[in-house]
Amino acid sequence: MIGPTFISTPSLSDEVRRSITRIQNQVVDAQKELTSGRHADIGVALGAKTGRVVQLRNETQQYQSILDSNGIASTRLKVSQAGLQSISDSAQLINAALVRARSNSSSPETIVQEARSTLGSLIDTLNTSVDGQYIFSGLNSDARPLQNYFADVPPASRQAVTAAYQSKFGFLPTDPAASSISAADMQNYLDNEYAAQFSPASWTGAWSEASDKNIRNRVSRTELIETSTNANDDAFRKLTSALALVADSGFSNLNEATQNVVLDKAILQVSEALQGVSRLQSQLGVTQQRISASNDQIELQKSFLTLAVGELEDVDPTEVQTRLSALLRQIETSYALTSRIQQLSLLNFL
Repeated sequence: MIGPTFISTPSLSDEVRRSITRIQNQVVDAQKELTSGRHADIGVALGAKTGRVVQLRNETQQYQSILDSNGIASTRLKVSQAGLQSISDSAQLINAALVRARSNSSSPETIVQEARSTLGSLIDTLNTSVDGQYIFSGLNSDARPLQNYFADVPPASRQAVTAAYQSKFGFLPTDPAASSISAADMQNYLDNEYAAQFSPASWTGAWSEASDKNIRNRVSRTELIETSTNANDDAFRKLTSALALVADSGFSNLNEATQNVVLDKAILQVSEALQGVSRLQSQLGVTQQRISASNDQIELQKSFLTLAVGELEDVDPTEVQTRLSALLRQIETSYALTSRIQQLSLLNFL
């Protein structure tokens, strides 16, 4: 026996309202898809393929992280190359000045001032920083490599050089008694006590806070390379030695023969330093080329991954627009139906 079925106006209205809510949610999803170009709910749309999308996106992010790291390394290398070029230019100028002084074409006071100025410029360049990181400090990028040699309070480096000079000759470099130093005694000092001040151990002990180890970056998924240089390189030690020798050995007080010994040593060290700076420029240049080649390859791989993700995630804008229009029509129909239902009343049939 079939029993009676009771249908009330409120129950009809509630069902229509629930239908409108469902359609409105679908409209929101469709609008998101039109805006983003992707499925509103990737998990629902792709099902078991969702894991593949996650994997592809993770790989894309890894490549992007390498590109970001390469960008930082490229900036560091670019600034380093500019610094090295500045050092090279200054070294060539002081080398020419030393040669002129050797031929008595300039006064001792002039060459001393030029050496002081060049040494100050060298230290400033080696202390260059980018975003708070010192580019010539190797792994110790948060530490300033060198102190101001001519600071009012002499740093450990100058104190050590002065102490070695005084221990050898019995007076300070500024003492007029320096005129009594023979060429042979000066040569002996340069080969022993003075040279010891610029050995690797003395350099890192009294001069430099830089690390001997350079920064290494993973420039691709399989390649890890050095992307910096440091102030402990032999080229910088030799150039600093030459400049400090002329600037801080009482050069103006020395006799001519002893001055020539100093100049010959300085010219030799500057020439060797220039070769070392050129070597560093070449090494960093090769690194820049490798990073550039790696970036090109990564961009290509990223484009393939992006296409693969797009094939899974992207929606057809035309299909979505058609679906959205149909949903909006359904809402309009539902609202009209709701209005008709609300107008139903038994009073209209009595």
